[in-house]
Amino acid sequence: MASAPPAYKPRPLKNLFTVNGCWAGLLEAGGLRHIEVESISKMLACGTSILGVKHYTCANEHCPHVKYLCNTCHCR
Repeated sequence: MASAPPAYKPRPLKNLFTVNGCWAGLLEAGGLRHIEVESISKMLACGTSILGVKHYTCANEHCPHVKYLCNTCHCR
């Protein structure tokens, strides 16, 4: 029997920018183009509740199952 995919999907690229405040340090240092800041900000927000969440519930009113899906940025 196949198991369901995990709810958490790791995003390793995000870790490069968030560990030890690397992205905050780059922003403070300056020298980044607007498009670079915009692209990285979108990537960091992708798959989080910042971009909104879809809330799904079972049609049965007595069913406690709830599913939350975070919106993505639709960027490459």
